[in-house]
Amino acid sequence: MRNLLRFLLRYNFPILFIVLELIALLLLVLNNPIPHTRFHTSIQTVNGFIFERSYGLKQFLDLKHENNLLARDNSRLRVLVKPYFDLKDSLDAYTYDSESRGTFQFVPARVINNSVNRQSNYLTLDKGSLSGIFPDMAVVAPDGIVGVVRNVSAHYSTVIPILNSKLQVSVVLKNSNYFGSLVWDGKNYREAIVNEIPTHIELEKGDTLVTSGYSALFPPGEMVGVIESYEELQGGSFRTLRISLSTDFKKLSRVYVIHNRGKEERLEIELLTDDR
Repeated sequence: MRNLLRFLLRYNFPILFIVLELIALLLLVLNNPIPHTRFHTSIQTVNGFIFERSYGLKQFLDLKHENNLLARDNSRLRVLVKPYFDLKDSLDAYTYDSESRGTFQFVPARVINNSVNRQSNYLTLDKGSLSGIFPDMAVVAPDGIVGVVRNVSAHYSTVIPILNSKLQVSVVLKNSNYFGSLVWDGKNYREAIVNEIPTHIELEKGDTLVTSGYSALFPPGEMVGVIESYEELQGGSFRTLRISLSTDFKKLSRVYVIHNRGKEERLEIELLTDDR
């Protein structure tokens, strides 16, 4: 203790100088938008680098699970691609039909950081703007929907998942096409709530819910989950559903970021309509 006091007394001026410099630098970063943005981007890049290296070791130790996911991904991609090809001349000859090209493009990415035990969870992906990923793009997994891209750097991006109370997604009952709003109540990472389902609809445990396509983010028909239970709001005309999510976020490793090529045009025409 005595040696520490001697050290502080001997070097008090250099230490004070360093402390004041750090305070000045902190104030500069916090009060000026350009340094603040650059600092935030740098921190996100460093965090992404660390998460990528640590997650790489975890992926190496779980190769069997990864192979199963890749096989399911390939199956899903074949289903997506099949409508855009015409069979010509023989069973081995396929011609790309440019006229029937889909609106949605899928960018594969890997989850390198994940949380499920917070009220405001988030994911980190190993792809960023250099791979064509930008904020407000939807993210899905082989089993179902994941969330929406929030922040993007050159090589990494963060995602607000459906396990976040700030995100709501429009969903529909697959067998009746009635729609409601999916939200997370923060209780269980495998379950969520769907509101605004009319009481006159016949429901059964196990009924499937998919994305409605009413927003400009998710394509219609992406898997969301199945009904676990439901209750009727007292004195109201709507039910609240508790659903089992199809995506297991604790096992999430590979995802697709969805680029809706018609998003800007759709939002523009909808905005013009709302302004009238």
